[in-house]
Amino acid sequence: MKLGIIGLGNRGNLAHVLTLKQLPEAQITAICDIQPQLFDKINSQLPAKAATYVDYRELIKDPNVSIVVVATPGYLHKEMALAALRAGKDLMLEKPLATNYRDAMEVVREAEKSGRVVGVGMQRRYSDGDELFQTVLDRGMIGTVRMIVYSEYRGDWAPTTWHYPDPATGKSIVWRQLAKTAGSTELEFSIHALAMVTNMVKSPLAKAAASGGVVHYKDGRDTRDEFSLLVDFASGARLAYTFNLFSQGVKESLTVIGDEGTLQRSGPRSPLIRIAGGKTEEVKLDLNLPKGSAEARMYREFFQNVRDRKKSVISPRAALEPAKLAYASDISIRENRIVTAQDFA
Repeated sequence: MKLGIIGLGNRGNLAHVLTLKQLPEAQITAICDIQPQLFDKINSQLPAKAATYVDYRELIKDPNVSIVVVATPGYLHKEMALAALRAGKDLMLEKPLATNYRDAMEVVREAEKSGRVVGVGMQRRYSDGDELFQTVLDRGMIGTVRMIVYSEYRGDWAPTTWHYPDPATGKSIVWRQLAKTAGSTELEFSIHALAMVTNMVKSPLAKAAASGGVVHYKDGRDTRDEFSLLVDFASGARLAYTFNLFSQGVKESLTVIGDEGTLQRSGPRSPLIRIAGGKTEEVKLDLNLPKGSAEARMYREFFQNVRDRKKSVISPRAALEPAKLAYASDISIRENRIVTAQDFA
């Protein structure tokens, strides 16, 4: 598995490079970033020196790269994904697919047309907590999912991440703080929770309404620091999701209500509680999960898909469903209206 990594920031280095170094079947043969001062640091960590590029198109041309990893800010995903696919490379693309639905569909169509194996980096589905939650649902332990109430909280984006030199203002700003570089907070952070939700309900969006904005930070950003989203799915299941970017130390809250019981947790690593038949108990299942981080599990499965030339479960088409919820939230807030499935027809 000869990989070329585009983007050596927090995700590129601390997630992808760190994970791939631990997998004996993986060889990082090329690295690319617009900050060449990062090359020596990365190469010093590798068993064999990788080729270095400042222009991502040169990395994609490298015949010693068979899998391209795109770990750049969201606004670059579409052009880099299309270039890799059109060059005949398999692809691991960080979420989201693109910063808007039209561009996301272009990536989906090109991936399906190309016949390449493509994974979208929704690594959280491979975590112990999310795997346990989904297994309980798949075994029917609370019946059909009818309602999901989900709240997530965190502090602000890391100030040390890459700063985008904004030509509109002449200032450099954390790239996640601008809609034109990140798309939205929903796409950049909440997409993992929304992916968990779409996997739970296995039903397309019917309609959605959202509200939110920048209410706390006064630093020129335009990606929201808080929002709420209500979704009706075609199956009749419903989601109420809230997010806050300035509430440090507050735990996640997730409640899933089914016809035959309820599941609750207060964080991905917290106990999973099942309430059914008048009993409240912690759910403990031996899932016999492979060792390692969620990223390592994701890559092992992806590599097997590459060997077998088999479609990935985290394919662009699968990644499109949670992305629709993020796009719907953004549209609803900006245009002050209810978004329906027709918006994505």
